[in-house]
Amino acid sequence: MAKKSRRTPAPPPSPPKKRGWQQIEEPGMPKVVSDRMVRRMWAFCGTPTAMGVLAFPTSYFLLQQGVKIPVAVVVAVTLGCFGLGIVGLSYGILSTCWDADRVGHWLGWQEFRTNWGRLRANLKANRNNAPT
Repeated sequence: MAKKSRRTPAPPPSPPKKRGWQQIEEPGMPKVVSDRMVRRMWAFCGTPTAMGVLAFPTSYFLLQQGVKIPVAVVVAVTLGCFGLGIVGLSYGILSTCWDADRVGHWLGWQEFRTNWGRLRANLKANRNNAPT
């Protein structure tokens, strides 16, 4: 009968630290970037969505005051606001600076262009590496 080895395997080596937006202490997104992303999504998605929700009560109030509003206008305004909310959700994510040490601009256009380029490059690389 053979003896069993009591040695424990060595822990795997820690990954090398990276700089800038790739610097990660734990698996996942840094909390500061996540909080920044939530605030931007709240602003760019929450505002148009709230306007869409308020479109019906506002139109009802205006109808009670004697203002004639076609139903199609109310529906178009509501759907337009909800559509802007969906676009704002994506823009809120992509316009956030993913570097934990840098805040970025309040509108986030430069960060959007950078992150959109990263997203497109990643999708293109995944498409080229996909099995056929």
